Order: sequence, then structure tokens, then C-alpha cells
Amino acid sequence: MVEQIRKLQGLNRPGAGWWRQRRVWRARERLVDMMTAGGLELLNEAELRHWKSHAMVELFLKFMDSPMRQDDTAETLARIEALNAVTYEKYQQAKKALAEEKAAAG
Repeated sequence: MVEQIRKLQGLNRPGAGWWRQRRVWRARERLVDMMTAGGLELLNEAELRHWKSHAMVELFLKFMDSPMRQDDTAETLARIEALNAVTYEKYQQAKKALAEEKAAAG
């Protein structure tokens, strides 16, 4: 499903001709079919993978401008292990707690 989402995003660019619009339409149709057949679990897994990939990129971008020290390496490895251990339920709980925190502050 994640691959279909990426394919759809790659096709869905401005300046699309008729053929590309047709390919977008078919890709969107395949994605909807996969989501319907896969159920909620597949969609949850896709959302979790998407979040994990963004979190991993943000982690590595943090150290892009400067060389990593020994303690930075240990911190990065610990954060990678923590990211890999996250389940969908933990992700939803953290997301809900953050939303409640924002609502209380705002």
C-alpha cells in the first residue's frame, strides 16, 4: 500500500497530460481497492510506516550539518531502537496525548 501511495504521489504532479491523468486515475482506483480489501489493519500499518520514515529522516537531518560525536552516536542508536519498537497502539496513544496537551494549552 505504501508503494501505491508513493506511486500516486509521483504521478500526481502539475502539468499532467491526458495519459498521465489516466494513469493517476488507475493508480487511485488500485489504491482504493487495496484499502478496501486490506481493511483497517493495513491502513494503520501504512500510517505507522509513514510516521516512522519521517521520524527517521528528521533524526538523521539533525546530524547532517556537523560531525557526530561518540555520545551523538549512542543517542542516535537508542532513538532508532525506540522508533523500531513503536507499535500502532503506542503511536495512537502518544498522538492523542499530544492533541489533549495542545487543547489544554490553547
